[in-house]
Amino acid sequence: MKALVKDALKLVIITLIAGLVLGAVYGITKAPIAKQEEKAKMEAYEQVFPDASDFKDVEGFSEKAASKVIAANDNPIDGHEGDVISSAVEAVDGSGNSLGYIFNVTTSKGYGGDIQLTVGIQADGTVNGYSVLSIGETAGLGMKAKDDPDWGKQFAGKKVDTFQVVKDGSGSGDDAKIDAISGATITSKAVSGAMNSCLAYFRSLEGGN
Repeated sequence: MKALVKDALKLVIITLIAGLVLGAVYGITKAPIAKQEEKAKMEAYEQVFPDASDFKDVEGFSEKAASKVIAANDNPIDGHEGDVISSAVEAVDGSGNSLGYIFNVTTSKGYGGDIQLTVGIQADGTVNGYSVLSIGETAGLGMKAKDDPDWGKQFAGKKVDTFQVVKDGSGSGDDAKIDAISGATITSKAVSGAMNSCLAYFRSLEGGN
């Protein structure tokens, strides 16, 4: 019995020490991780809005309200009712004039799971483009959504209500059409559908017509 109590006490002490060590490690790494995440976020903002001088949180932004807009939207790419816009900021110039909006959106429709994008949309509804925050698609196929800038450029400079994915190569003749990545139609639809979700929310904002 004494041996059992002794062993139990040892386990408690080991668990306590392990917890303290983990807590200390977390305390040490928390600030650098947060700093790195903030740096990555700002780099994404600058990529989709290179002309902006500053970025301001959209007043009154609500992830829940954004989700309602997305769920109610008639997205031509199925399955994106559950896309989540986790933040919205306004890109402004040196005089404080609005240039447009930036959204961080997550879709679960990727072939390899969640895809997180930062999307820039000008004040008149023209898409600036996107930056990939997180993606786990197949190398050489779906990863081209991140690694192939030419594919991503299909969205830039276009002013449309929604995008649709085509596999017949007709995308270059229609702003609303996006040529699918060869062998990665699922990824192509995931990114395009997420872009559509951002466009829908953009239109719901004041002045986003």
